[in-house]
Amino acid sequence: MNCLKSLFFLLVTIMLISCSGRKNDQAATPIQAPEPGSIFLSDAQVQLANISTASAVEGSIGHILSLTGVMKVDEQTAITVSSRTPGRILKLYYKSTGEAIKQGDKLYDFYSDDLIAAQKEYFNLQSHNWNPTGRYEPSLNIENKLIIMGMLPDQIRELGKNGRILFSVPVYSTCEGKVRSVNVAEGQYINPGDVLFELASDEKLWLEAQVYPNEIEHLRTGMPATAIIPLAGDIPVKCTVNFINPSFEQGKNVMLVRAVIDNPSHMLHPGMMAVLKIRTRPEHGVLIPSSAVISESDGDIVWVRDENGAFSARKVITGMQTDDSVLVLSGIRLSENVVSSGAYLLNSELVLKQGTALQSPESTGSQDQDSPGYDKN
Repeated sequence: MNCLKSLFFLLVTIMLISCSGRKNDQAATPIQAPEPGSIFLSDAQVQLANISTASAVEGSIGHILSLTGVMKVDEQTAITVSSRTPGRILKLYYKSTGEAIKQGDKLYDFYSDDLIAAQKEYFNLQSHNWNPTGRYEPSLNIENKLIIMGMLPDQIRELGKNGRILFSVPVYSTCEGKVRSVNVAEGQYINPGDVLFELASDEKLWLEAQVYPNEIEHLRTGMPATAIIPLAGDIPVKCTVNFINPSFEQGKNVMLVRAVIDNPSHMLHPGMMAVLKIRTRPEHGVLIPSSAVISESDGDIVWVRDENGAFSARKVITGMQTDDSVLVLSGIRLSENVVSSGAYLLNSELVLKQGTALQSPESTGSQDQDSPGYDKN
């Protein structure tokens, strides 16, 4: 019996010594300190800080540019109405810009000594014309001269029949369009070649919008676009980009992009403000939520949750961005978990614990050169 008791006490003693040794070994093992740029948080802290993660995925991203612009006249349809003979304007029938002129509308009445003399010469020649065919070479020359000076063939025929001289000659429009400018006044003397009216068609209009240099690289001529004109009821109008100005506007750090807009209903007018929306060509690569990117003075940072549960900050290079997603060119691999909510809290925690934000691009060794978003250049 005594032997059994002694054996029992020996076993208990060995067990106590063993347990004590394990505790001492555990106490001797140092706790691993977080690496620079990393933070360890408990599950309770993660939940309290409302930190959530999202997986980096492969996909395509397209950007919609919203450019502010203004409606303008299609300069390719611009027409000038010039005087053909010297004289004085007696009456103007169009005096305001924006008025619509149709072909055959009366533009102005004017008095011209040269035109009166040409009418008299024409009537005298026709009076002595005994040609039964009516084609008399000298009178034909004067007839052409009268047409060049602004008279219509019907007016010339009446002159040949009754000899009534027109001292006030009405001039009619040979084209149609809306008045852009009126460069003459009643009672003004005009010389041959003086520009009296400037007309332009409004069947098509130009929408010229401003674009910044960092956005111009995404644009190409021929791209479809949509115009939103507030004064026309915000109805989207489809159009096409037909010109991109390669130079800056004078005194501004912007360039001009132009789209052509059909206006068959004549509801749109030059001077209206508009927004030009252009969907750029999509790019393929690694996508993460826009909320995951923290922009700082020395670059962009994304927080990643490692396999051991720690949160580490990465320097990244980003590309095209929308309201929801960002294209990552380097710094993040596919399927890595990035912090989509609470990234700013982690950044603040890093500053509090280590006294500084991320200093160097620790992500250099973490870039996956085989990932779709990696730029080898």
